Amino acid sequence: MQLQYVGSRGWDQNDDRAINTLPLTDPNNPANPYDLRQGVAGQVPDPSNPGSNLPALNANLYRIFPGFSGITQEENETNFNYNSLQAGLRMDNKHGLTVTLAYTYSHNISNVSNDLNGLSNPFDASYDRGSDTGFDRRHIFNASYIYALPFFLRSSNFAERTFLGGWEISGITTAEAGVPIRVTYNGPDTLGLGGGTTNRPNLVSSVSYPKSVNKWFSTDSFADPVAPWNGGPNNGFGNAGKDAVVGPGLFNWNLSLFKTFPLTTHEGPAFELRIETFNTFNHTSFQGVDTSSHDGNFGQVTSDYGPRTIQLGGKFSF
Repeated sequence: MQLQYVGSRGWDQNDDRAINTLPLTDPNNPANPYDLRQGVAGQVPDPSNPGSNLPALNANLYRIFPGFSGITQEENETNFNYNSLQAGLRMDNKHGLTVTLAYTYSHNISNVSNDLNGLSNPFDASYDRGSDTGFDRRHIFNASYIYALPFFLRSSNFAERTFLGGWEISGITTAEAGVPIRVTYNGPDTLGLGGGTTNRPNLVSSVSYPKSVNKWFSTDSFADPVAPWNGGPNNGFGNAGKDAVVGPGLFNWNLSLFKTFPLTTHEGPAFELRIETFNTFNHTSFQGVDTSSHDGNFGQVTSDYGPRTIQLGGKFSF
């Protein structure tokens, strides 16, 4: 048996930051020369001359570094920390049973999950700090086992001893909590920065979990962020954390049944028959969830881990 604390901490992770945005401005004001829509001739009405349109403007002339379009800077500016309590138990060949049990309670906090992930808010890396959306599984349980079935091993009946005795069952059982999934805002622009950002909605109430196909979480817990030119806070970035929603967990059984049939009375040629099942009890485990706030299927389950699979195998050894 083992019980241990395992933790790690990292500094100077790689991330991508958009460093050439437009100045924070109202993209819906046609009189504003920073309006990105003026990059296409004839789309924006001229408020001083009804019935006519403003000429096309080059938005890149108004960026932080004038004359260039978006610029992504690769840098080493973020960090993470991981803490866990890990427990394990192993029993070897006790009355024909070998079992290994493992449980981990953990928490992983970071700004970015993988190498060179982009920062959502290029002016504030802490906007993305929270439970890691790629690696933070709070609870993880695994059990693996092999059991030599004790039946008919000493039967005086040759057929029972040969065909019914000597079977073994093995398997792996997994139970895992879901990982945080990032809810993103994909409605009308509330930032006016010209790209290089990922906005999130506002969190207006506690998230609940119906956990149905059509509604994994309460979508009415989220509302559109408000642009700063309309009185919104945080420069128009929504206040929902990147870990506001936890995705589906996993509960799965993989089992196999196998037996070796000797072909002679002494050690020699033998035939092994194996029956293997994956997701043995055909339990539906949800996987993907739509998290884009203006999608028609926002909050709905979009994929699962697949149905039960059964396969047969045989092996001849000599």
